[in-house]
Amino acid sequence: MKRILYLGNTLNQGTARGSAVGFKLDSLLKLTDTRASNSKMTLMHYLCKVLASKSPDLLDFHVDLVSLESATKIQLKSLAVEMQAILKGLEKVKQELGASANDGPVSEVFHKVNNSLSSIMHFHP
Repeated sequence: MKRILYLGNTLNQGTARGSAVGFKLDSLLKLTDTRASNSKMTLMHYLCKVLASKSPDLLDFHVDLVSLESATKIQLKSLAVEMQAILKGLEKVKQELGASANDGPVSEVFHKVNNSLSSIMHFHP
């Protein structure tokens, strides 16, 4: 996608569209509509040719798309509900940690280790 955006910005250089930070997915359809002056090659063909020679691994993008079909079945609302449940669970864990701060020597060791891990992981919910 970055390469396509770069290509579009290069082609539109000097215009208002020449410094885009993104594009709509339906704009990808234009890659097959835009032809060279001799009408033998589309912009899609050119892009594929360049990628094949410079970055052939990018042409294997279809491997990354395998999980998209199942991802489309996930409801955004259910994700939001799950995220809220996770955040509530984390808040409970924080409360328990705070409440157990003075529970004796085992608690002291646990809190030292936990603080070390937290600083390593840079965990900030």
